[in-house]
Amino acid sequence: MEGTIHEIWNWIVAVDLFAAGLSAGAFIISATAYFLGRERYENITRIGAYIAPFPVIIGILALIYDLERPHLFWKLFLTFQPNSVMSLGAWLLFFFSIFSFAHLYLWLPERFDYLKIIPAIQSNKFLSRFKGDNLTKIRGLVAGFGIPISIGVGIYTGVLLGALNARPFWNNPMLPMLFLISAMMTGSAAICFVGCFIKGFRGMSRENISTNKFMIHSIDFTLMVFSIIAVFLFILGLYVSPRSSVAAVHLIMGGEFTLLFWTLVVGVGILLPLALEVYELIPHYIVQTELREHNPWISGVITTSVLIGGFVMRYIVIYAGQIAQIITS
Repeated sequence: MEGTIHEIWNWIVAVDLFAAGLSAGAFIISATAYFLGRERYENITRIGAYIAPFPVIIGILALIYDLERPHLFWKLFLTFQPNSVMSLGAWLLFFFSIFSFAHLYLWLPERFDYLKIIPAIQSNKFLSRFKGDNLTKIRGLVAGFGIPISIGVGIYTGVLLGALNARPFWNNPMLPMLFLISAMMTGSAAICFVGCFIKGFRGMSRENISTNKFMIHSIDFTLMVFSIIAVFLFILGLYVSPRSSVAAVHLIMGGEFTLLFWTLVVGVGILLPLALEVYELIPHYIVQTELREHNPWISGVITTSVLIGGFVMRYIVIYAGQIAQIITS
């Protein structure tokens, strides 16, 4: 019946989108830090490698659990349909999982011990390939091939939703970019949360602390600026689209999701951490001095705020997209 609203996707789908984006973002930041500085940004690279494989696994399990017949999920991998966004997404997640676990393994301490337990491997020269220059090359190859796959994971959910023309809130060309930027923000926030707030800087020199701190805060600041632009263009895209899209944008511009969107997504998820990033970076950019002394509580507030904003954004997109309907009259 026309006008009836059917909410098929729930918060579990939001968890899957958030977890996949966080993993993809952590891999992108980790691999990028490796190419930019290897030993210089090794702490960022290593923590990102430790984080990347696990949120996406949680998201996949949540998605399988939410299926009507979860025991048949494996049939997605019996065929490859290039014209199906769902098929592309399933294979992207499969290959991303492989690359993220490979990236993790290559950065594990004493990683060779995990392979030595297999007698067949002990007896050949396989382990020798994971040493010295060969290890550097393998790390570079995994990171290099993993970045485009991670970008694909970051944007595919936006593409999947955007392909549904009957949902004007989703059918927006800026949605994939908004999801990708948010994925990188949450990935960077997860790295910072572990590195700056939980793990701390034990065993690192003052110079190394300053270098890694400047790197991660600069990345965060840049992504937050781009996220503001992406949100603006997303809303603008709804306003300049057909009448049904204009009606859809009212859900976050005066409608039931307005307070949630502008308070938690924009206020807590972007503006608050952006203000704290400016506070952290001002001494370096304005008066050309060293960064402020590390304050784990500032890092904790920044990262927690970004993670909350990233999840709530996906939650709103999922529910608002199902409420907004095409206006046919």
